Amino acid sequence: MIAAIRKLRHHSPPSRALLVSATIVPMRAAIIGCKFGLAIFIGRYLDLAALGLYGLFAGAIAITPVVVSMGLVHVIMREAVTLPRNQLVNHLRHYWLFVVAVYAVLLVLTALAVALLGASPLLILVLLIILFEHLGNDVFQLFTNLELPVIANVSTFLRGAAWILVYVPLAIAVPELRNMSALLSSWLAGSIASFLLFVWASRGWPWRATFAMPFHSAFIRLTIKRSFIIYVSDLAFIGSQFIDRYLVTLFLGLELTGVYFLYWSVANAVTTLVSITTLQVQRPRLIKAHHEGGATSHRDQTVTFLKITALATAAFIVAAGGAFLLILPILKQPAVGDHLGAFWLIMAGMAARNLADFGAMALFTARRDGIMTVTNVAAVVALVAAQAALLPLAGLLGAGAAILLTFSAIAIWRFVLLFGAWPKATMAAQGQA
Repeated sequence: MIAAIRKLRHHSPPSRALLVSATIVPMRAAIIGCKFGLAIFIGRYLDLAALGLYGLFAGAIAITPVVVSMGLVHVIMREAVTLPRNQLVNHLRHYWLFVVAVYAVLLVLTALAVALLGASPLLILVLLIILFEHLGNDVFQLFTNLELPVIANVSTFLRGAAWILVYVPLAIAVPELRNMSALLSSWLAGSIASFLLFVWASRGWPWRATFAMPFHSAFIRLTIKRSFIIYVSDLAFIGSQFIDRYLVTLFLGLELTGVYFLYWSVANAVTTLVSITTLQVQRPRLIKAHHEGGATSHRDQTVTFLKITALATAAFIVAAGGAFLLILPILKQPAVGDHLGAFWLIMAGMAARNLADFGAMALFTARRDGIMTVTNVAAVVALVAAQAALLPLAGLLGAGAAILLTFSAIAIWRFVLLFGAWPKATMAAQGQA
């Protein structure tokens, strides 16, 4: 893999771009497939309660880094593009020392909870995974902004797919490995391997000289102040993605959380595919359109890209939903087939979320960060309220309905902010012109 990365550097720009895409796309697809396959494995070879517990752990692993980072990562990684290497390393040193200090405190508190309160030792494993996943997310942003997409995605592949490709076949062959401790230990190994790749790739950076310099806590305080709005937006966004599984656990119990997480995994695969194939391509083009052509050019491109996003979402939902129904018998879990109405509601809700996320991206690329943050906060508040109201009344159907209602409303709101009316009016006006 390392040799392949080196070879890519020696190709001409057009052929290099093609090779980069040919390298990255299979890795991204493998990550999506492996995560979904792992959910299937847990549901089949452990049980639905274990799948629900895994979903809760996965949510904590996604949410905690956003909380701990305090928005610092966005400012530091954005500036990485233009900073001299020694200054970049100094910023990373300050930020990561802050991060590691926070996790050290959390680790001590968790160890005390295990020793004195009888908490599960799995929490220590989960916290270690959170630390290395946090560093891994930072490394991905760093390498991406430094225009090193291949090594950025290799790093993500190690912690998002490679360990699953090792663990699942072993656990199928060795029943003793079919437990949460072995699964989480494998995840931790993948996350550590990913960080070691970064250590190797940055071995020529001036780490030793930089760490010999004094630590300036004022840098952390000032950067947190600069990133406050982004931090609030991030908290709201990640909350709206993962808070629902905790509410499902609260109202319906761990086994139905497992069913919900499995359905969510299918829908989330669609969201990830839409993000990779459309949103990530559209984002720089919308930024360029706003920069070069102003609001009118940006709005025109937004209408075009909205149609593409909607069509891609519909196509992926049909494909993913059909594939899920085909593999359903493999699970041998009757409860999974008992709530298919909820499954399709969740799929529809995630489709609405894709359109809402497109609206957020369009607001961001139009430099409307403030109102985008307001809509993110409103989304998580509305989702919590809808879930709390509908889960006790309708169970998993209520969970799906809450997602659909919340993100349909947020999507409409964002489109009104972008176009001044529902997008059809804008499209009709364009057609008459």
